[in-house]
Amino acid sequence: MTGLRLIGYWRNAEHPEYPDPHDLVDAAWDEDERHVTRSYLASGTVAWAFMGYSPCRFCGKNNGDVEYTDGVYVRPSGLAHYIDEHHVRLPQAIVDHASDRLTEAEKVRPDLDWWLAETRA
Repeated sequence: MTGLRLIGYWRNAEHPEYPDPHDLVDAAWDEDERHVTRSYLASGTVAWAFMGYSPCRFCGKNNGDVEYTDGVYVRPSGLAHYIDEHHVRLPQAIVDHASDRLTEAEKVRPDLDWWLAETRA
């Protein structure tokens, strides 16, 4: 997988250049926009799985052991927890991406004809 944008990783001893999630808290973030972003980032195609959990930098909760991707971004599964529980606001480009992808998905209507034709063959 090349060209993926890695998001949702936080400052630590090995990577002091990563952002600190405490600096991104926005308690005034619009609840609907926050919910859409969280909902979108809470799932995806599993890109990698790991043998251990990453603790939340706020509350210490075990926060997932896989990375999800949508073909554009790759992120730890626990990123949604930061948005939902701690109001960590991501850059607007990511928020817009999540909203756009969900809007596109809502427009798609499933086609049952293919399934019926294939199962009758």
